[in-house]
Amino acid sequence: MDESTNREKVLKKIRASILSKTDNPYPQLSLDAPIYHITDEDPLLIFAEKAEAAGVKFFLIDSELEFMENLVSLGMIHKWKNIYCVEDGISNLLTECELPHELILEGKLNIDVGISTCECLIARTGSIVFSSKEQSRTIPAYAPFHVVLAKASQLTVDMKDALVCLRHKYAKMPSALSIVTGPSRTADIDGKLVIGAHGPRQLYLFLINDRDDGE
Repeated sequence: MDESTNREKVLKKIRASILSKTDNPYPQLSLDAPIYHITDEDPLLIFAEKAEAAGVKFFLIDSELEFMENLVSLGMIHKWKNIYCVEDGISNLLTECELPHELILEGKLNIDVGISTCECLIARTGSIVFSSKEQSRTIPAYAPFHVVLAKASQLTVDMKDALVCLRHKYAKMPSALSIVTGPSRTADIDGKLVIGAHGPRQLYLFLINDRDDGE
């Protein structure tokens, strides 16, 4: 009997709190107002600064051909043998340059480098956005080196703009998004920073400048 009485008392308080109206303690708060200070600085310059500060090896290039030339040079420097990409577009580029690679990642643990594109770039944090739609989010989980090919037209100012870009691109949002800011790192063990703990220890980003001269 006591349990029933106490239960009714609790439910009564819950009903009262739901029905009661409380004045908004922050009437001047605007959820649509920008969170960060708006700047006129070129998003490309902001992104390059933030990405390099996060440890990204950043290269501004003019074409896919220049990307492939740099990729071949990096492969020779690091002696990459097991090259993987899971996107047909990148695979076609590698095939044209006669660069041996594989498209299937399942069950493969001896990966030297993974190559992918991305969904978009966030200038304010120097971050790269990957999604399950492009399948590019699987690469960082396996490869000690991750090479990303992107375009300046994929630049967004902040996360809000990146989400707007994705909503315009897809009728249904991807089931998973990954936001990567620099190579993988952790300081969970004894407070010591470890690079490449849960993903690539080196992240290369090649950005094709496809913007008009007037931008």
